[in-house]
Amino acid sequence: MEKDLYKVNDEYVEARVIESLSDLLISLNLWKEGYTRNSAGKAFNAVKALLSALIVVNEDKILNLAKDEKEKEWIKRKAHVVPTHSIYALAQMLKDVGIDVVDLVNYALDLRDYQYNGFEAGFSKYSRKEDVLKDLLTVVKETKKVISAYFPKFEEKGISEKVDDLVKEFVK
Repeated sequence: MEKDLYKVNDEYVEARVIESLSDLLISLNLWKEGYTRNSAGKAFNAVKALLSALIVVNEDKILNLAKDEKEKEWIKRKAHVVPTHSIYALAQMLKDVGIDVVDLVNYALDLRDYQYNGFEAGFSKYSRKEDVLKDLLTVVKETKKVISAYFPKFEEKGISEKVDDLVKEFVK
């Protein structure tokens, strides 16, 4: 009998929430230092970590959406790691169970494209740094809202306050 690689429980959820907040903090610090593409990647990772936590706590509801046994098995074994190729589909499933993070995921995917392609026409929707920053700040704020709404007991206040302080520096 094959054993699961991860024990997916409250501790796992807490770790993903803290990872998400930490990645937001790192993202903003990277931006301040001029590493805009790395910053975008960290913001994307923050959203992935958040989705992981949401999927774990809503797994039973998501399993009810599965079209067949193969998809149910995939959800049980792989959905919580949020493979990038499945992030949009997972966001749609979360929306179907009452958690709408589709726009947040779209912003994160755009930032991921920027991380890999910069301002390369045809590969990135961005042509100006200020537009990237605007979307980055949207991802930060929306990710924090979702954490506050769904995981208040896991929201690490120290990290969260540092993120808020950095956001204020950009919004002057």
